[in-house]
Amino acid sequence: MTLRPALLASALSLATPGRADAALGEVWNYVSQYQFGIDYSNSMDYVALSYSTAVSGGIPSSCQALTDDPTKKRCTVGMVGGSSSGWGVFLEKAFKKQGQYYLDWDVSAGARYLSGQIPDNDISKDGLPLRYASFSLAAFVVKPYIQFGVTPEFWPDILVSMGPALQVAVGNVTVNDSPRNIVVGTSSLTGPMSLLNGFFALEIVLKRFGEGAFSFIASHDFSGNGEGSKIHPDEIDGMSDFRGSFKRDVGGLAYGFGLKLVTPWP
Repeated sequence: MTLRPALLASALSLATPGRADAALGEVWNYVSQYQFGIDYSNSMDYVALSYSTAVSGGIPSSCQALTDDPTKKRCTVGMVGGSSSGWGVFLEKAFKKQGQYYLDWDVSAGARYLSGQIPDNDISKDGLPLRYASFSLAAFVVKPYIQFGVTPEFWPDILVSMGPALQVAVGNVTVNDSPRNIVVGTSSLTGPMSLLNGFFALEIVLKRFGEGAFSFIASHDFSGNGEGSKIHPDEIDGMSDFRGSFKRDVGGLAYGFGLKLVTPWP
């Protein structure tokens, strides 16, 4: 579900009794623009954990030398944070055609639960000091985006959405024998390229019927600004500067796309 700043402003104005009725009307007018939808897709959440450690023992393929400190290397291990395949429900604002071309903006928000650990076959296989890592995190993600595309009289419509991704995660991260409760903020905000490195979605609309539509969908979002955000505060067994980057991919079995049906209700 997406949420424009105007809706937040209307909600805040409820604190003024004289404007309460008008504000409630604005909120209802906004919410009533949304349609009920059903989708069928596959999703995969992925967390990349990186850390610095001494060069001693060589530099395996999962590590690279640090140019600013030749005595250390930076190593990365990937962990699956969750996956799903099946049906889902959502709310989406009804599409309003603008002509042959389309341009708009909005803000998407959502919550996730991420849980995972290093696969057994990745533990210490290169003689690295990392023996164990796991995480259990509740995350809230915000994705402001622009949407553009072509919407000709003949189908299909093709719509692209892109923008930065920002995430706040709360929970537990354990490295070797050191568990820690953390609050970590990550984002893709690294400059102009944030539009490409953060959130990206492609929708191919096969059929529209009133305010409803049937589409192929695929999306990707990444937060971690290249090197990732601090995810564990300690120095452990010769390792330091633990950072995490978060990625989510959504697709499906229809040529790599998921399926989405927006109904004309309510």
